[in-house]
Amino acid sequence: MTYFVGAYTICRVINRTEITINVPINELPIAVVQLPNGMVEAINLGCSVFLIEEDAVFWFLDAFVKIHDAARFRCSMKYFVVTLQSTGRDQLDVLDRVQTHPVLENMPNFLLVVPKVGKFEFITNRFVGNSPMSCEYILLDEYSIESDSFVYGENLFPDKLSDLMGKTIRVASFYLIPWFMMHKADDGLITYQNQSYTADGSDGYFIILFCLRHNCTWELHVDEKNLYGQVFENGSGNGLFGALLDRSVDFAVGGVGSYSKLFPYFSISKPLRRAAVTCLAAKPKLVPYWKFIFIVFSPSIWKMLMITSITLASCLFIANGKSSKSRDKDYLWIFVNVLKSLLLYSTDLNRSNASSVILITSLLIFSLIVGNVYIGQIHSILTLPPYQPSINTVQELITSGLQLIERHPIWMFAIDGSSNPKDQKLMEQFRVTTPEHMTEIVNNGDEAILIVLLESGHTMVSDAFSTQNIKHYRIMSEQLYFEYEIAYATKTWPLLDRIDQLSMWARDACLFQYLEQIMVDRYMNYWVQVAIEHSREMPHVQLKNMVVEEISGALMILVVGLTGSTLAFLLENVVCYSFRYVKQVLMK
Repeated sequence: MTYFVGAYTICRVINRTEITINVPINELPIAVVQLPNGMVEAINLGCSVFLIEEDAVFWFLDAFVKIHDAARFRCSMKYFVVTLQSTGRDQLDVLDRVQTHPVLENMPNFLLVVPKVGKFEFITNRFVGNSPMSCEYILLDEYSIESDSFVYGENLFPDKLSDLMGKTIRVASFYLIPWFMMHKADDGLITYQNQSYTADGSDGYFIILFCLRHNCTWELHVDEKNLYGQVFENGSGNGLFGALLDRSVDFAVGGVGSYSKLFPYFSISKPLRRAAVTCLAAKPKLVPYWKFIFIVFSPSIWKMLMITSITLASCLFIANGKSSKSRDKDYLWIFVNVLKSLLLYSTDLNRSNASSVILITSLLIFSLIVGNVYIGQIHSILTLPPYQPSINTVQELITSGLQLIERHPIWMFAIDGSSNPKDQKLMEQFRVTTPEHMTEIVNNGDEAILIVLLESGHTMVSDAFSTQNIKHYRIMSEQLYFEYEIAYATKTWPLLDRIDQLSMWARDACLFQYLEQIMVDRYMNYWVQVAIEHSREMPHVQLKNMVVEEISGALMILVVGLTGSTLAFLLENVVCYSFRYVKQVLMK
């Protein structure tokens, strides 16, 4: 029992009614499970050691994968002790059936207690290497009943994971810069489609390092069509996650985050590195030149100026109503002269009384101030042309209504199901596209493209970006979300603790940051990275001659005026000739 001191719970698995338990309960946390019920509940209590009797062993082996997939508790380091009661030919049959059971590939700490004449033999499976070598039995020790002691004093649970002796481990991934890039190699540790490969990238280098350390090889599964894939409600799946779900592979890695919707199905490793997701949105364009004359003042100021003009014209019209000099000057004449004053032109307003003088004086002062402010503002705008609003924050992205584009729904797994209104809105704006259509969307520059911010400051972008089209994009200053990259494994894979141990050493040594620098230099477009890094910088304004577009606003007002006067002229003539014609008809 010294081996199990650190266990959460020990499960004694039997297939019969048991009245007494010959185990010291006061020293070990034991749960007795009488098949076929209660196994999942016992595992959820933290059961990591299983004492299995012969009458329950085959049920347990057959149901091992199913019950662990249904359980919430995960522990990659489990211990299994099977006690046999049979002898002779029956004992040999049991040993043969256990030896050929495929689930033993998930049980490195498997111990058989076999009764013999005057002794007990302690046998384990070899586990290391590949079948049939991994299925072989090894005699660990013997217990003499006569001397009441072990004969050899060997460790009953030897370390089988440090040297796997070339054991093949199945892994799922796909070509993904800068995480996993595979290349053919004569002496590679990865087998794919009966050919030898090696792997580059932060995750690729990591799994190569793992097998160099533990003497193993990888059998690679790639689904280029579905990439990460999904797990559906009916329990099926495709892609990387589908291969892990149906146990075509034991392990999956490749820039994957920790997603709550996938947690019920798999075991997850400790975090490998941090990554964040943000967007590249179209760079803000210059405000059209024709708007320059209008954007100097806000709409509220323009409304105030119009109300002021009408009010002053009305006051002057009333003040000069009884003056003989102004009887032939109607309201429209006064209103036009008020507008001339606002435009800093000389006017011929009547100043025959004190009220008119006060109004005109205040109008001139007001016009002088407002006119010079306008002139100063328009000079500033022509010197430093304004840009349309940029997209820097999540709220601005939501307000813009732009669609968020990427190739796979996994980009939104981290916020899928969130109750945050912003996350829900982002889910509505997210759209999955094909690689072929992705290039067209990127070249058009009308949508927001999701990218990954790597731990050392680089960015992972779609290969649709080039040095030509990246100039039209600007990176957001706010992140949509961040997550920790992890690896996934089946719930019964015994090597996950060794993966975690190596990943923690790699993190402590800053190996992943070092690899990021190398992979970006080898596989990513340097100029795209530079353009993204400097995308928020505004272009330098150079001295240039005025062009026609810069007076397009004034030309537009002139065209509107000419059009209006032409229509008024035609209308006046039509009305005049109509009245003249009607008058001639009536006179006849």
